[in-house]
Amino acid sequence: MALRHIALRTRDLRATKRFYMEHLGLREAYKYRGMLFLESAGGRDLLNFVEVKKPIDPEAGGLDHFGIHVAPRRFPALRKRLKAAGVKVVGERGRASIYVKDPNGYTLELYVD
Repeated sequence: MALRHIALRTRDLRATKRFYMEHLGLREAYKYRGMLFLESAGGRDLLNFVEVKKPIDPEAGGLDHFGIHVAPRRFPALRKRLKAAGVKVVGERGRASIYVKDPNGYTLELYVD
């Protein structure tokens, strides 16, 4: 068994798509009405965002954060690009990891190992 995707709620597919594609370099895997399926260039993993009308409380469901691995050589440039775009870093773990909030309020860890 292997984890293939994680499905998260979003109230704004457009803002979510822009954040993950423009800032993080993920690409759209395929189209499906009311949903966004994104994949990383280096993996077969998917982030699935499902559009909802009701407010989202990312704290309520027990999700702490999810992580995306970044190649060590790309990490400094990604960090600089996020800062230039005004994306706030909400936490760090040494020089190997930063935590940011996406447009939905979910905490995302970007890390190298």
